[in-house]
Amino acid sequence: MANFKAKPISKQEIRELAKAIRKKCGLEDIHKIPVCLFFEWIMEKLFPNFEWEIVADYTMSEEGVTFSGANKIIIRQDVYVAACHGDGRARFTIMHEIGHFLLHGPNRVALCRLAPGEKLRPFEDPEWQANAFAEEFLMDYDLIQGMNYIQISEKCGVTYGAAKTRIGKIQGRWIM
Repeated sequence: MANFKAKPISKQEIRELAKAIRKKCGLEDIHKIPVCLFFEWIMEKLFPNFEWEIVADYTMSEEGVTFSGANKIIIRQDVYVAACHGDGRARFTIMHEIGHFLLHGPNRVALCRLAPGEKLRPFEDPEWQANAFAEEFLMDYDLIQGMNYIQISEKCGVTYGAAKTRIGKIQGRWIM
């Protein structure tokens, strides 16, 4: 079985990247990131070669796909429309794909065969890294301090599940 293995990156490094991008875009004090605006306009300003495409639902089963080498993200139309209407899962999906774009350029992810008994460590897993980026970008560590999962969900525009997971990870109760 093949796996994708990314260059190791820590949660702290991902947090610092998310904060730096938020700051560069003037979003450092914003709880509810305008995900569709960020996807459509800000990404193109930050990365002039960035391309995005919204495709009909029937053309792909995945909610989103990132082609880092081609500087392109494709999002299924139903996901995009839901994100623009504030759906927490869809908003997370778009930020997850942006995480892949930012973290997983052509030289940062490799298709590999792990040795027998070897397990992919979370900080080398591109899916874990993209989820971590989406969490950090949508639920800024400093802005959510003292909030419960309901407050985080409402203020940051994420699902209850994402907010609960974020709190659990911050409090060290999350088991990977």
